[in-house]
Amino acid sequence: MRKRLAYLTLVSTLLLGAASAQAQNLLANPGFEDPTVDTGSAVGNWFRFASGTGASAESTVMPRSGARHMDLSMVGANQFAGVFQTLGVPVSPGQTVTFTGWHKAVQTPLNATIELKIEWAGAPQNRFDVLALGANYEQFTHTGVAPAGTTGATITYAISRFGAGQGDARVYIDDFSATLIPEPATLGLLGMGLVGLTVMRRRK
Repeated sequence: MRKRLAYLTLVSTLLLGAASAQAQNLLANPGFEDPTVDTGSAVGNWFRFASGTGASAESTVMPRSGARHMDLSMVGANQFAGVFQTLGVPVSPGQTVTFTGWHKAVQTPLNATIELKIEWAGAPQNRFDVLALGANYEQFTHTGVAPAGTTGATITYAISRFGAGQGDARVYIDDFSATLIPEPATLGLLGMGLVGLTVMRRRK
């Protein structure tokens, strides 16, 4: 009985470990401590972008942790600024991507739209807008389940000024994370396989 309990505990641990192994942060340079890029590939790099009067740049003014953060700003109508990074792992339909991080409004009220996006490769994007943000660092979370046709994902954080009554804005961002959890079917198959191993061991 004691051996059986120990084996079942091992099986459960392996199952939980397999599920949590992919829950690690898949973003490179999550705290923006290393330089970002504006040319080349966004795989494994933060790619910064901005419109004519917008700006996306590293800063040391007020990081939430470490020595640096990103400073996004824009002046005037119809402007935008942000960063994006393509995950360096494949993403399959049914898998869950969770995008988290910290942000603060330097100018309050926010007076802009914050766009949190999971852009699926091969499928329509998943977007969530934030229209209010305080002057202290606040954590955000955006989760999406990969739709049919998905092969990968890109994480995007941007501020934009296209809504009525919006104007100049500035936001600091820091400590981003993106995690990937297997789809329920995969976890179910893994669980059945481990249970099968348990039954086979019992028969021996």
